[in-house]
Amino acid sequence: MRVVHLNTYDGNGGAGRACLRLHRALLAQGVQSEVWVYYKFGSNPQIQTFSGSLISRGLSAFAILFERYYSSYISKPLKIPFSASVCGKDITRNKAVQEADIIHIHWINHAFLRPEDLAGLSKLGKPVVWTFHDSNAFTGGCHVRYSCDHFENECGNCPILKNENPDDQSHKLWKRKRKAYQKLNFSIVAPSRWMHDSIRRSSLLKHSKVDVIPNTLETDIFRPWDKKAARKALGLPEDKFIMLSGFMPSRKDLHKGTPYLLEALQMLVDKSMVNKQEVELIIFGNKDTAQVPEFAVSTTFLGTISDDEKLSMCYSAADVFLTPSLEDNLPNTVMESLSCGTPVVAFTTGGIPDMVTHQENGYLAKYKSSDDFANGISWVYGHTDRNQLNIAAREAVMARFSEKVIAAKHVAVYNEVSGNAEPSTFRPLLSVITVVYNNVEDIERTVRSVINQTYQNIEYIVIDGGSTDGTLEALQRYAPKINRLVSEKDAGIYDAMNKGLALASGDYILFMNSGDEIYAPDTVANIFHSADNADIYYGETEMYNERWESLGRRRHQAPKRLTHSSFRYGMSVSHQAIYIKRAIAGPYDLQYQLSADIDWILSAIKKAHNIRYVDSYVAKYLVGGMSKQKHRQSLMERFQIFSKHYGTLPNIFYHVVITIKLAAYYLRHRRTND
Repeated sequence: MRVVHLNTYDGNGGAGRACLRLHRALLAQGVQSEVWVYYKFGSNPQIQTFSGSLISRGLSAFAILFERYYSSYISKPLKIPFSASVCGKDITRNKAVQEADIIHIHWINHAFLRPEDLAGLSKLGKPVVWTFHDSNAFTGGCHVRYSCDHFENECGNCPILKNENPDDQSHKLWKRKRKAYQKLNFSIVAPSRWMHDSIRRSSLLKHSKVDVIPNTLETDIFRPWDKKAARKALGLPEDKFIMLSGFMPSRKDLHKGTPYLLEALQMLVDKSMVNKQEVELIIFGNKDTAQVPEFAVSTTFLGTISDDEKLSMCYSAADVFLTPSLEDNLPNTVMESLSCGTPVVAFTTGGIPDMVTHQENGYLAKYKSSDDFANGISWVYGHTDRNQLNIAAREAVMARFSEKVIAAKHVAVYNEVSGNAEPSTFRPLLSVITVVYNNVEDIERTVRSVINQTYQNIEYIVIDGGSTDGTLEALQRYAPKINRLVSEKDAGIYDAMNKGLALASGDYILFMNSGDEIYAPDTVANIFHSADNADIYYGETEMYNERWESLGRRRHQAPKRLTHSSFRYGMSVSHQAIYIKRAIAGPYDLQYQLSADIDWILSAIKKAHNIRYVDSYVAKYLVGGMSKQKHRQSLMERFQIFSKHYGTLPNIFYHVVITIKLAAYYLRHRRTND
């Protein structure tokens, strides 16, 4: 398989670095990969350029400068990047492009590939994959959207442009893109769930095929160094709490969020959240220290670091990496820091929550809250086991973003678009509903298990019963990942669940209540990959105690074949481990306060014709819920429900058997493990 990657520059910027890293990861897996760029700054012999001759290089440089000047000329004096797509290059006669099996597009602005040039690729008849490193591909020209939602329609009246009107430059460019995309069939890679969700909202590409595959990096280069040795080599103090941050532009900069970092640092000092004499801020990548504002703590500027080994050492030397960015797809600096074993404090924005797990390998501050950003720094500063934070940071990268993992995911996409693999067309929308009330200790673990799923087509609904213990505030950290968040009083857990059902629009329903988890990040994907269009999918559940220690499998093992009679000796499939088609899922019967889920599942099984067993763990269940706290009432309700479905006399016999089995299990294990 021969893959040709297209990017405007050779590693200049985040997209270029991501492109080169993927290229190297693919080469390591035996893929014939090439990188071709419009304008080459460096001397890497492995990178080819479309502007090889002196004349071609000069013309390309002129086109880049002209387009950047023109884009700036028609834009307001805002620090929001906009590309007008005036100039372009026809690359269809290039031999490497013609001989490629896969054309993989990356960042192609700045006079490289206009919409018309993209459309021209269609005549080659090659499969095209396009990784979206920012929002430009589905907007009328802007790369960063912030709160603007014009891309959901047809752009126009662009707040960035000087002459904004319904048929302004953004609307004209939107129409050019629509025309080009109708000619060029391509598959999209979104490096983050935030980017995936943005694409789904866009008018241009909301019906396109999108795979969520993160960027990768060289985990052998960006690795943890001994902290003391790194500090000594860099000439940094060994006894201070070191905060590291990247390039600091002017205070007026919007995209990088510098003002929020300045305010957060000032708060740290003013509120005595840190000892000013014990902390130091280290900044790398600054281009003009004269433009950098004054910081509230001692600050050292390392300058631009072009050597990755030295950059890796910088990350390792720090106790925390700070990035106040207000909108980023999947920033390389965050991944680099985590890979070096350094936790990150950042705003809950863009694709950062795909990498940073709140209070596990970093801190996700409320969006645009300098106060909470300061809290994040203070949290790391006062952490009792910083070494555990370092370990969690590195493990997150190795599990989800290593070269081998990401290369394999791209190869799977290449095989699918080239016809070498059978494409899976069954991608139903799953509505996951979480019901919670005053459970701040466990709710975030549940939320993360849902939003970190590799399966993309998930609608997440959270019903909060009007919590007063900080649960709602915790949920709001994940607001960009939650489709519907309702917080109001309810008449009990099943009333709350019915509210969730009423809001659900998915093809399937899954209840994952606070404290429980979807078993692994790929669980949902594996479930729907197991078979198409089943009425019910179900699997096994692993039990956990309040210290989140595994108690093993439930006493009631999930049967290989689930029928209406499967529950007669007990609830053989847990509520968290069953996916039910919404068409056969009625509301919960509110006459049952603690066990209505049993009645709900049995009623659905009666209606189901195709039930699929997934032979694996699919859920983690936290023992000790309301049914345990009010065990007598729960048992009485269960008896009523089983009598309703099986008859009273058979149910009495079944309960004798249940009692005998329960006693035998307890004598062996000293616990019931329901």
